[in-house]
Amino acid sequence: MWRTRAVLSMLLEDVGGLRSADEESLDKERRRCRWVIGIDWLAIILLVASHDHAAAQLAFGGTPQMVFTLGILAVAVHSGFRLGQLEKLNAVARLKAELERRTEP
Repeated sequence: MWRTRAVLSMLLEDVGGLRSADEESLDKERRRCRWVIGIDWLAIILLVASHDHAAAQLAFGGTPQMVFTLGILAVAVHSGFRLGQLEKLNAVARLKAELERRTEP
């Protein structure tokens, strides 16, 4: 027997990684992902803009430039992680809407 509420709860909690299975939590987490992605991109822009343009941009070695390079890479990786998380949450939202549409009388 198909239980829509149980399936939706599993979808939001297990697949979406949300603590509570409601629409508000899903929307809140999607907004948070967008904010963090924006902050990450702003940080990358500020780091590149404030960097000494005479020095090498992405250099490896035992120099302070390596710290700059690793900082840029860390922020970019975090942004990519959040982009993936946002895509997953968008897929969960689409599937949730489709399940609700199919179970309406």
